[in-house]
Amino acid sequence: MRKIVTLFIVLALIFSITACKKDKKKPSVEVTRFSAETLYNKSKRYMELGIWDTAILNYKNLRNQYPFGRYAEQGSIELAYCYYRNYETELALSTLERFIKNYPAHEHLDYAYYLKGLIYFESERGLMQRVKPDPTIDRNQENAKQAFVAFKTFVEKFPNSEYAADAEKRMVYLRNKLAAFEVQVAKYYLRRKAYVAAINRSKYVVESFQKTSYVADALAVMATAYKELGEDELAQTSKLVLQENYPNHSYLQGEELDLKTNVFSFKDLWIFSKKAD
Repeated sequence: MRKIVTLFIVLALIFSITACKKDKKKPSVEVTRFSAETLYNKSKRYMELGIWDTAILNYKNLRNQYPFGRYAEQGSIELAYCYYRNYETELALSTLERFIKNYPAHEHLDYAYYLKGLIYFESERGLMQRVKPDPTIDRNQENAKQAFVAFKTFVEKFPNSEYAADAEKRMVYLRNKLAAFEVQVAKYYLRRKAYVAAINRSKYVVESFQKTSYVADALAVMATAYKELGEDELAQTSKLVLQENYPNHSYLQGEELDLKTNVFSFKDLWIFSKKAD
């Protein structure tokens, strides 16, 4: 009998404890889900304040929670801009590529193409403050070339864009920069008596950068290199072309061709620093 009473007491305690646990059950945490508009405005506010890391985090949350719709579309291009300003070049470019592919009819598609060129443009600045005929420096011109191609594509697709004039000015700078580098390399080869290499580099300048003043130096290098190779007829042809297009070039006055590696300042090549005539 005593065992039965004890069993009842134990069962009563178990039921009592279970009931207490149910009563003391923790309330569930309510997860707040912001609207797409709220998330977008929050992200944009951080972007406008220049708090790039936080803006990026919020734009990514917007993309994850609301992958479709106008806020997701606009947020995508603004995310690319934040990556660019936060020096995350690869992420900025890949985000832009996705945007261009996914939203080919977006009203700000022109800006996406322009921003792509700007990212390449900014990533190459400072790499050629001193032009040096070195293979490593040669590889560094890749960003400048990609920037030029990106701006060219943009201008061809959107000639009436509000960003077109700026892109064209940057293309002038890039064209001069690339031509200047190629001429420096040609002079380096000429100094090392690698005449064929000097001629090839100079030909590339003449054919690819006709709108730059560096064509004159390229023709002078060609004339000198052909003369050293004993190709007098080709040397004379190069000199005649130089004389016809650049009659005041120092090489035509009998002066020695300057083969030094020059230092180019950003101001020398930057079109925006030049005053309009």
